[in-house]
Amino acid sequence: MNDLKLNMQDIARSGHVTRWHSVRCARSQTLAEHHYLVTMIARELMRRILGESLPAETQLSVLEYALTHDTPELLMGDLPSPLKRRIAELTGDQDPLTRIEGEIAPEITRSKKALQGSPLAYIVKLADLMDGCLFIREEGIGRHAAVVAEKSEAVLNQKVAEAQQRFPDLDWSQVMELYSQMRGEAGADNRLLFEETR
Repeated sequence: MNDLKLNMQDIARSGHVTRWHSVRCARSQTLAEHHYLVTMIARELMRRILGESLPAETQLSVLEYALTHDTPELLMGDLPSPLKRRIAELTGDQDPLTRIEGEIAPEITRSKKALQGSPLAYIVKLADLMDGCLFIREEGIGRHAAVVAEKSEAVLNQKVAEAQQRFPDLDWSQVMELYSQMRGEAGADNRLLFEETR
């Protein structure tokens, strides 16, 4: 199965491989855009939740994982979450998607396992969910997109609650505070730096 492994030609395509195939959107989000935003959100969440004391090597590992976490999509495409969940339900520990992803990008599987069970794994997952929620809220069109946005935000809230329960000594309220700022909601400083004050 060596022909399934990603190479630099595959990585170069991340700028035009798109996501959100099952939802009508005003524009397409590329995998490269998603990876960049998840990385930047994870970086900010690490700073807000864990502070500045995290070793640089650990931060780099987390950011590298965030920057590559969905690269199997270059060969598999962006599979809808309900399909992934159903496959996992039907197959349990024998989930073929996880196995295929591991064959395509074994280094990502290793990175994911290294973070598993830590607050850092939650930070990357929450960053991933935040980007998805923001994109579908901003770019989704129609009733189906609105339903998907609400369900996505429910999953985000559920994951925040899970992180809070698992690591109660950390301030997970920072997740929703940052998400509100990203959405430009009331109370956040919404002005772009180059905008004039009127």
